[in-house]
Amino acid sequence: MALQIAERQASIFDADFLRKLEQLELLAKKVFRGLVRGEHATPRRGRGLEFADFRRYRPGDDLRYIDWNIFARLDRLFLKLYACEEDITLHLLLDVSASMDFGEPRKFDHARKLAASLAYIGLSNLDRVSLSVFADTLDSKLPQLKTKHHMATVLDFLSTQPTGGRTDFTVSLREFAIRNPNPGLVVVISDLLGGDGVHAGLDSLRYAGHDLMVLQLLAEDEIEPPLEGALNLLDSEDATELKVTVDEELRALYQTRLQVVLADIEGYCRRSGIEYLRASTAIPFEDVVLRYLRQGRFWR
Repeated sequence: MALQIAERQASIFDADFLRKLEQLELLAKKVFRGLVRGEHATPRRGRGLEFADFRRYRPGDDLRYIDWNIFARLDRLFLKLYACEEDITLHLLLDVSASMDFGEPRKFDHARKLAASLAYIGLSNLDRVSLSVFADTLDSKLPQLKTKHHMATVLDFLSTQPTGGRTDFTVSLREFAIRNPNPGLVVVISDLLGGDGVHAGLDSLRYAGHDLMVLQLLAEDEIEPPLEGALNLLDSEDATELKVTVDEELRALYQTRLQVVLADIEGYCRRSGIEYLRASTAIPFEDVVLRYLRQGRFWR
């Protein structure tokens, strides 16, 4: 597939990137080996004949799928889930808040390449792919795409997205869940920093029935800040200024706090059944796709 690249895209999606992107088709066939259109078996209630699992009843669920035998024994409402064959929509949610403009390489440029790679894999193997960006609210989006011929549209969309503003996961992800009531596979690409309501936002997607993967992207300078001495630090999202003196004690305190924050989101994802991957911008995007995403349950 020959991808055309506009001049404004060249600094982000250069010829080397496009060559690597086109090579992903071979990976895509391995990742989704044995799957073809309309044959993605997922545990949803519906036309399927094979029982898969139970879950607690939620208001609005179809009463026909309540297991009344369990209700008689436990006095609680549970739904029977069946494995049915259905189309899959891959939704890519990309954080464009101000904090993504940090690092060398920039987190946002790295995130755009990851989003483009996943879109390409999706268009090669799945039925539909959508792409949205968010910060303090859900911002611009591409309509659902269906073929690899739409990759030029994906690259053009990603190359023209600016960064800025605060992150509000509660508002943004809840709005996405409302706009997209049909369950699909949602991949959230973000640094998960500087924002409010990460858990609440992801819960909105879970409660809407989406399968979730969270890809947390950090710059090396956030993991090991190369700072020393008396400094004025400026928050990129709310412009709060903090005067600090960076010494070994403060470095240790920062590392401790960072690990607490990272452990919190990773633990939440594990408890909630959300696929979670943390990556540094020092890792080439193709290595993230080739080596790490394949380890997850969605990308075998």
